[in-house]
Amino acid sequence: MRTRKLRLAIALFTLLAGGWWSAPAARAASGPRFRADSGPTFIVTVGSAFALSAPSPDAPPVFSVFQNQALAIIGRGADGVWLRLEVRGGVGWLPAQYGTVQGSLADVPVTTAGPESPATPVIGPPAPAPSRPAEPTAAGQPVWFTLAVKSVYGRSGPSLTSALAASLFRGQTYRVRGRLADNSWLSIDYAGAPEVWVLPAYGTVAGNLDGVPVLLPPAMAPVVMTPAPPAPGALAVADLIRVGSRAREIYQRGLQLGNDPHVFSRIGDCSSAAPDFLGAFDNPQAYRLGGPYADLRATISNFAGSFARQSPAAVAGFSAAAVLDPDWADPRLCLAGESPVACEYRLARPSLAFISLGTNSTWESAAGYETDLRTIIQDSIDRGIVPILSTKADNLEGDDHMNVIVARLAAEYDIPVWQFALAARGLPDQGLGADRYHLTWGLQVFDDPQNLKFGWQWRNVTGLQALDAVWRAVR
Repeated sequence: MRTRKLRLAIALFTLLAGGWWSAPAARAASGPRFRADSGPTFIVTVGSAFALSAPSPDAPPVFSVFQNQALAIIGRGADGVWLRLEVRGGVGWLPAQYGTVQGSLADVPVTTAGPESPATPVIGPPAPAPSRPAEPTAAGQPVWFTLAVKSVYGRSGPSLTSALAASLFRGQTYRVRGRLADNSWLSIDYAGAPEVWVLPAYGTVAGNLDGVPVLLPPAMAPVVMTPAPPAPGALAVADLIRVGSRAREIYQRGLQLGNDPHVFSRIGDCSSAAPDFLGAFDNPQAYRLGGPYADLRATISNFAGSFARQSPAAVAGFSAAAVLDPDWADPRLCLAGESPVACEYRLARPSLAFISLGTNSTWESAAGYETDLRTIIQDSIDRGIVPILSTKADNLEGDDHMNVIVARLAAEYDIPVWQFALAARGLPDQGLGADRYHLTWGLQVFDDPQNLKFGWQWRNVTGLQALDAVWRAVR
């Protein structure tokens, strides 16, 4: 498995080669995003980079900078290779070759400073202790967001396709200035950036969001769904699920290794996490099958307890790289040095596993995504766990190459693949909401034609069909 240090080295190399992320042309034309008050200024020319806590490529990051951003130069290394820069919210170091200098460096002091601290939040109380949830406040009172994961990018809008706006780090607390109506995204006060949005699943919220203004940028206006949902059963199960010839062999070997025939796991992001994904099937009052889906009850009975169980490897925001990285493992459940995938497999000892990743992997190259997915597949097979690969409904990468990779790897390894993209893209708006990656929500009632037009409903019933098809094939 690639180490996190290697990933950082690769990212730095890419930046040196010209940057992996390009700012929109409109931003470039508008000039620097921030301007220094006085003295020499550093204009960032690479797409984006981390300002580091010390003049060394191995130093921890403290904040992000982006193309055309202007930062005040407050220090420099004796050899001129590194510059110490200041922006509202933090102080950090960047290689001089990442931009251009406006003004003279003659009066800039040569600095041998100690490690810088991460960017300071705008305002906010101390972060609450992880073991003690913050007390809610009354509506109208300030609401605070504290990051719980190691680090994440804040976005310039409420979408994973929006430009990167800031780097946020574990333990930082920010005031919440706005939200989407469904609370799926929060806008936070962040010094140095006019708009920073973050998924609330990345942290904890202290306060009552009911009193926070609802912000809805024009680009996020609700999508009007077309009135022609596909009829129930329009797609045959064989069109959606290919089991592959190796599934039974892997499954039977897994039973010999002690895997549980009544347990399945899920590896993925928010579209794979309980309770939204399949969780209703552990509660007979939360769903209604009927129609062509009545024969799925035996599968529900066999895997009872797995549907609503939380997996440490299926978490909002997870990418293919994150599920392999011990830094993203839940320390309450996982062992030191254990990745989220390894942790889930150790805890659950499943016989089958859904693997559905890609929405949060758009920052990875196609080769990097494929390498990570291969690692997960091979680890599953080595443990005797049948991987059920899934395509995704969104196309955030633009050319659908992640779904192509999924289908190709399923064929190469001769393992199950669930073509969820095929099911979802026959729905109104492809089963996607206004942000083009979250699924639309419907009640888990599958015998009502009026309720057969939502992304989540189709994901759950076709996911259950995939589980059923694989389970029946491997026994």
